Parts: sequence; C-alpha cells; structure tokens
Amino acid sequence: MKKERKLRLLTAAIAIPSAVLCFVNYWGVVGLVAVAIGMAGYNYINIVLEDSRRIHKFFYIFAIPALAVAFGFLAMDPFKVVAVYAATMSGGFVLSIAFKDPNETIEKNIVYGSLGLWYLSFNLSFFIAVYYRFDSVYSLALLGAIFSYDSAAYFIGTKWGKHRFVKRISSGKSLEGIMGGFVFTVVFFFVYDAVLTPFFGWRHYWWGSILIISLAITLFDTVGDLTQSVFKRNRQLKNAGALLPGHGGFWDRIDGLVVTTPVYFIILESLKHFHLLIMKG
Repeated sequence: MKKERKLRLLTAAIAIPSAVLCFVNYWGVVGLVAVAIGMAGYNYINIVLEDSRRIHKFFYIFAIPALAVAFGFLAMDPFKVVAVYAATMSGGFVLSIAFKDPNETIEKNIVYGSLGLWYLSFNLSFFIAVYYRFDSVYSLALLGAIFSYDSAAYFIGTKWGKHRFVKRISSGKSLEGIMGGFVFTVVFFFVYDAVLTPFFGWRHYWWGSILIISLAITLFDTVGDLTQSVFKRNRQLKNAGALLPGHGGFWDRIDGLVVTTPVYFIILESLKHFHLLIMKG
C-alpha cells in the first residue's frame, strides 16, 4: 500500500505540472482534452469491445479524440457540435451492421460505441467549453478541485475509512473518504481564490458558489468513479490500464471528471445568469 501511494504521488508530481502548462492558451487545452480522451477511450474501447473486429475498435478509438478536436473548432456553434457527434454515431451504426456478425456483437458495438462518443468525448469536451465561455482560471480550478477531491478521498478513506459506500460496486469507497474529499475541495477553492485575488484584484468565486460547486463535485465525481467501477467489476479488472503507475489507466484518472465537467459548466452558466459569478476583462 505504501509503495502504491508513493507511485501515485510521483506520477501526480509529473502529470500535474505538464497538464497545467497546457492552459497557456485555448488550443493547449483542446490538445490536453483530446490526449486525455484519446488515452481513456483506448482503455474503454479495448475493455467493452474486447471481442469486436479491429475496424470497429479503430473507428471509436480514433473518433473519440477526433471529436474533441472538432469540439474545439466548433465551440462557438453548439448545434454544429451536436450534429458532428450525431453524424459520427450514425457512421458507427452503419459500420456495425456492415459485417455478418452475431446480433449480440452488433448490439454491443452500437451501444458501447455510442456511449463512448457521448460519455467520454462529449462530456469531457465541456472542459473546452468552460475555457471558451469563461477563462483559464475557471477551467484550471475544476482540474485542481477534482485532484483535491480524489486525493483527499483516497488518502482519508484509506487511513480512516470504516463505513463503506455502495460496497457492492466498490469496496474502496467510504463515507469518511467522501466527506474528507468534500472538505478538501472547499478548502481548495478558498485557497485558490485567495492566491489569485492579489493578481486579478477580484475574487472569482462567491462563498456560496464554492459550496454548491464542491457539493456537485463530491456527488458527480463519486458517481463517475462508481460508474467506471461497474465496468471493471463486471469484467474482473482492477484497473482500466497500466500507463500511469499507481493510478492505473487514463480512464481510471478521468472517470469522475467526465461526469462532473458538464455539470460544472451548467453551474457556472447558472451562477453567471443570476449574477453570482463575476466576469471581468
């Protein structure tokens, strides 16, 4: 367990600064999202379409990150974004019935392939939308908040977790870890805003919005983690991959982020609508 913790910390120490550098400009964020989605999509497709033809796997492994790039180009026109995703999904339908595969295989290709396009690519691409509609401060805050929640929930749950949460899905999740993750997420936002205020001259987050966002992250990050655990448990897998030492695969690392990101975007839009989110510049 101590070795795994060291590996997690070492990997995070390398990965986090590399990710932060991508926030220098818009296309850096698009590239970061496309790479993250691409690596997670590779894990996902190889797990859920394990017995499918290579052409079906290649189609979705390529389409998942490619659609994130398309999202970056079309962010100013949401109707075009949805149209491109829907057209790609339709192409997957055509490809699925183009071969004389068993009906069960065709159904799996259609259902799991389409899910990958929307659950992974579309959802996480809202990270691009946050950057585009707001700015780097708000998008980077989400990345930092998710890292704070996941890290605190893991370490507190490992050390003090006694009351298991949805044990039938994930034996590692505890109420103590979830509550600890929530507290650390709130602390992160206050510290993050306090550090940035001297540079910008104004606060980005009202204290009430910090509580709302932190609660949303706690709920949806946990749901995202449990959702991925269902896929792994049904296939007797501990990790989705082994690319990130101590963390598993990319899908393991962004499982909460893909569910939380569109919710975060909606909360920011709602706060802005009710003048509870200050936008300057």
